[in-house]
Amino acid sequence: MEEKLEFWYCIIGAIDRNGVPFGGDSPLREAVQDKFIEMFGEEANKCSSGWGLNLLVESVISQILRLERTDPSGKTLEKIMDALDENTKRLKEEGW
Repeated sequence: MEEKLEFWYCIIGAIDRNGVPFGGDSPLREAVQDKFIEMFGEEANKCSSGWGLNLLVESVISQILRLERTDPSGKTLEKIMDALDENTKRLKEEGW
């Protein structure tokens, strides 16, 4: 059987950023890491988190996550990837 590698994702909030203490993502991330180890017997090879995902970006990400169902041809994701590649290229040229 061919391996089908996927990521689990979770978007949680929204909350006023002023109420988040310094390092406020760490306890949540550690809880997820601990549960992952409990469930699968090993550490995840990637675990990232952070506050700062605004409402517009969250909406865009939610739409992208649904593309597998809403655009099975992959054409929309291909256009998004092309635009992101162009933006990355432009940023590199500008020295970012």
